[in-house]
Amino acid sequence: MSENEESSKLPVITLGILLLTLVGLIAVGFEHFVSPDKDELIKAEKFVEIEEEVLPEASQVVIDSVQDPADSLIVPKDSIIRKSDEEELAEQKKEAEAEVVPEVATPAGKSHSITVEKGETFSAVARKFGLKVDQLKALNPGVNPDGIKSGSTKLNVKIQAVHTVGPGDILRKVAEKYGVSKEAIMEANHKKDDVTLRGEVLIIPLKK
Repeated sequence: MSENEESSKLPVITLGILLLTLVGLIAVGFEHFVSPDKDELIKAEKFVEIEEEVLPEASQVVIDSVQDPADSLIVPKDSIIRKSDEEELAEQKKEAEAEVVPEVATPAGKSHSITVEKGETFSAVARKFGLKVDQLKALNPGVNPDGIKSGSTKLNVKIQAVHTVGPGDILRKVAEKYGVSKEAIMEANHKKDDVTLRGEVLIIPLKK
């Protein structure tokens, strides 16, 4: 081979070597760009694992260390109810002790005993003699108001007086004398007619 031929092939060979070198460099750079270094990947994975282990522990510590001040004020429900019941009972006891039962005033007048007539009720007897039911109960503490019997039950009552009819004592005049109605005297003495007899004894009820 002549020197001229060898000289002409040298640039071609040099160019080819350069192209191969360039291609090799490009391939290595692309692989490095696409596929990171294995050591770096391992380091990154370890860092992620460490971070996952540390974060839950740290968050748990924060949660456990923080205490809501309101927790110290929480009282069991049963305790609240029990305390409320006790307070309510105490208040009821105080009210019962403070409650004053009014005394029934004993009406002025004379004591008199009567026998319950047929069809009369406890309240009817009280009304007939100008008494309140409570007053009649106070005068007869041992009597059951719902258990009175006509012809046998005796009741203590209060009256103004016992009047003996004299000359000219008609019912109207007797009623005016004691300040009660004629009908009240008739009812207290079981009289159906407006008639009086000399010497008759009349029960004069209290003024209503």
